[in-house]
Amino acid sequence: MKPLFTIMLIFIAAASSAQADSFTIIRDGKEYMCSSTQPRDPNDAVDCVDEAYRGPFSKEESMRICSGATSKAPALCAIETYRGPFTKEEAISLCQRATSATGPVECATAAYRGPFSKEESLQLCTRGGTAANAECAIKAYRGPYSKEEAIRLCKAEPMLLMRSLNLMETSPEVQSKIRFFKAKVLRLFE
Repeated sequence: MKPLFTIMLIFIAAASSAQADSFTIIRDGKEYMCSSTQPRDPNDAVDCVDEAYRGPFSKEESMRICSGATSKAPALCAIETYRGPFTKEEAISLCQRATSATGPVECATAAYRGPFSKEESLQLCTRGGTAANAECAIKAYRGPYSKEEAIRLCKAEPMLLMRSLNLMETSPEVQSKIRFFKAKVLRLFE
């Protein structure tokens, strides 16, 4: 029961911090700060804007894509996204604050090829999405979950929790407890 409680604390801390660079968790009565270990170079945002502006985006659009960027990833993501079935605005929305040049676009493209609409694909994959998020959502939708539930379960934020729950679910003794916690997780995102 203690590992499940710890996982729930991690999930709640991650969900509440959403896009923050750090968050706090409490384990065994001690408080721990989790944060990025990479130093931020202020030139990263400029390099990102330059990359997007060399592509199909205006200066204003490039600045929106790269606001707060820590690498060229948002620009590269937006350029690649716009090459596919997505509009400029959808590419900008998907890739703002992306930490991977390919993750969000791979996620959105896979989800859109699957059972999800453009809007649902963007909702699932914005910022931290990867192909794994799309695979998760498609798998969940094939199972007992609605599209909305699949998106809530498989967005980038709760992925650590869901992977942990899936691993623990293989134990017959824990299966009923896991179903209970999965239901609680779904209710958190309603």
